[in-house]
Amino acid sequence: MTLTTKETLNNVNSKIRAMEAIKKSYGLNRLYIRDVCEELSIFDWWNETLSLTQLKQMKKFLETAITLGYTGYACFKVGAKYCSHGMWAYKAESTDGYSPDGECIFHSFRNGDNYWDAENADGEWMHDGNDRYGFTLAEVKEFISK
Repeated sequence: MTLTTKETLNNVNSKIRAMEAIKKSYGLNRLYIRDVCEELSIFDWWNETLSLTQLKQMKKFLETAITLGYTGYACFKVGAKYCSHGMWAYKAESTDGYSPDGECIFHSFRNGDNYWDAENADGEWMHDGNDRYGFTLAEVKEFISK
């Protein structure tokens, strides 16, 4: 099952509401990723649980992606210190359950990191031919507007 960015956002919002209610009543603020990975489009993870803070990061990323026109497929790799990670949103929908080719934006998804990247319609990433790999959202907006 593959979801669009908007469908994933609806699921993230649902989990945020549920976790806020549980936190208020019981003080718990974590979900087991294995229990929610499909509905939140998480394809890989390093830790066993997902926090309310991480859900809110996902929500903000998805809202930004939708605003920028990336309403196709979205996916997440929940990182840990020194491990691979990321949030991706595509303009195209997935046809095979995997990330489609084409335009996409990326945001880091690991504690302490806050950087962006983007791929344009020609298959070029911002970091291609560049001496750095992390960019600001403003730089991504400029790159995708060209």
